[in-house]
Amino acid sequence: MGPPMNAFDVSYQYARFNDKLMSAAEPIRVRNGERLLLRLLNASATEAVSLALPGHRFTVIAMDGNPVPQPRSVETVVLAVAERLDVVIEMNAPGVWILGSTNDSDRTKGLGRVIEYAGSTGAPVWIAPVEVRWDYLDFANEPKESAEVEEIQMLIAPAGLDRDGFQRWSMNGEPYPENPVIQIHHGRRYRMVFVNSSAESHPLHLHRHSFELVSLAGKKCSGLIKDVVSIAPYSSMKIEFEANNPGKTLFHCHQQVHMDFGFMHLLDYV
Repeated sequence: MGPPMNAFDVSYQYARFNDKLMSAAEPIRVRNGERLLLRLLNASATEAVSLALPGHRFTVIAMDGNPVPQPRSVETVVLAVAERLDVVIEMNAPGVWILGSTNDSDRTKGLGRVIEYAGSTGAPVWIAPVEVRWDYLDFANEPKESAEVEEIQMLIAPAGLDRDGFQRWSMNGEPYPENPVIQIHHGRRYRMVFVNSSAESHPLHLHRHSFELVSLAGKKCSGLIKDVVSIAPYSSMKIEFEANNPGKTLFHCHQQVHMDFGFMHLLDYV
């Protein structure tokens, strides 16, 4: 795939479904009229992935193990690092197709799987989707009145270069472990208010708790329960969670290089 853009980029030679390159895996064999349930996990340490299956649509029924309040049919799905999706596909377009990444380079590296209908033969077909669109709000409910909450402000920002040249990251002005522990109380509800002042998206993960997405780029919503959520560059987001699992709780960006260089924060019950 060529050299990385600079010495600190992460690059990959291969990409796989279930530890198999597309060229080495048996097709997923289906019959016309069947329904196919896929449980998808993005196990990459650093990269989001977008997937499509030509001639078919994905009905998203769950995210991170939680049923979505508004199941919706979409042409493409996008998974940030560590996100999970449950999707149902109506098998109603006989042929031999490629379920794969919408990124041509990733498919070339192996991130695809052949879908073969009974009675169909020939080379597997890939047709790029018209656009790759993904919006959490499509799967959420209208906003509702929120219970009393305490707000925790979380400013995401670059923090200069480390001694070895890698970009460091900060939460509220300090990288981990220099940033102070955030103290929370058992039984209370908290709203984490994120402002992303960087040019990168970040898959945000809260350990040991699930949370409700209540605002995305200023648009309010309710009902979408997750434990990983991606915040866009120069954007804002609000999530709410119940402090119902006492103990030390780590919050971090799930992009491994960001996490390794300061993008973490510790919460602890008092």
